[in-house]
Amino acid sequence: MKTDRRKELPNPKKKDIIPPDMDYLYFEGSEDYPMEVDNTEYSAVNAWWLAECSFLAYTHPGFARMAYKLIGFDNFRFFHGVGTECMVIWSDSVVIVAFRGTELKSRSVLHEISTDLNAIPVPFELGGRVHKGFLKGIEEIWGGADGLQVFLKGLIDDKPDRPLWITGHSLGGALAALCFARIPEATGLYLYGAPRVGDRVFLNLFEGRPVWRIENARDPVPMVPPDIPKLKFNFSDLGSLKFISLEGNILDRRPVFILDDQKKKYLEAKTLIDSKIKELNKPMISTNITRENSKKTIDRISKHLQINTKEWKKHFDSLYKDFGLNADNHQPVFYAVRLWNALIED
Repeated sequence: MKTDRRKELPNPKKKDIIPPDMDYLYFEGSEDYPMEVDNTEYSAVNAWWLAECSFLAYTHPGFARMAYKLIGFDNFRFFHGVGTECMVIWSDSVVIVAFRGTELKSRSVLHEISTDLNAIPVPFELGGRVHKGFLKGIEEIWGGADGLQVFLKGLIDDKPDRPLWITGHSLGGALAALCFARIPEATGLYLYGAPRVGDRVFLNLFEGRPVWRIENARDPVPMVPPDIPKLKFNFSDLGSLKFISLEGNILDRRPVFILDDQKKKYLEAKTLIDSKIKELNKPMISTNITRENSKKTIDRISKHLQINTKEWKKHFDSLYKDFGLNADNHQPVFYAVRLWNALIED
């Protein structure tokens, strides 16, 4: 395959790279690279496919449904809680479960960021300890007669031999990991820019199962929460690493980041972010929504979030500059584009 089909990386200074992105052409080229649904080894094709699914998970479910329909997936189911969203897509040959990450443009942004930062380790029912906020997030859509657990069980019972892949970016990756731990029949898991989810005992649940953790260059999110025993933060890396270098090569290990020297800075950053959340939350708490003023209130909240999206990005950029990392590298479009380029050059 010729490499003239390479895609250009978006310039964050000229294009808004914070999802959702309705202008991106999802699954472009998939007719030449169909998903390898039975391949449980690392697959450049599957890495790209599931990166596209993780990116598409940020869009409106109606938009996503049409995008999947165009590539032959007629079956679609959307699950959502207060801040958790998940799309299940299936055909006769494969089931894909894609979790959405933190969406800074949504009205649930404060709830989702609170989920990200609620890093107190709590017991997981199958073993080990996990991030409290992530566990709370998956529970929003998991249980009950109409929950994700019952729905996936139905798909598995209907066709036990049909591959079932789970994926997610950022917070979505953390939720995908918890879902995968609870679904022993799942074929494999691909994570993109995902934070650490649990301790080493929790990681034992994934022993011998196909789990691929993909990190893009200077993406800071896979470095948190840190492993700080004094604070009982014993979070560990999950699965087998595939690292996308700045040059676009796929490596089996990440460059050495001296994070021991940065742990104090991490704690300082977390304090600043906590303060920022409280500051942004005040206007929301003070808003009294009634039928008469609902439109005005919604317009006010939308404008407030638009302003603060830029403010958040600027804030995170300044924090991560001290780490030698780059928050732009975390955006899902970078994962999708760079994995596509790696695929066609493979």
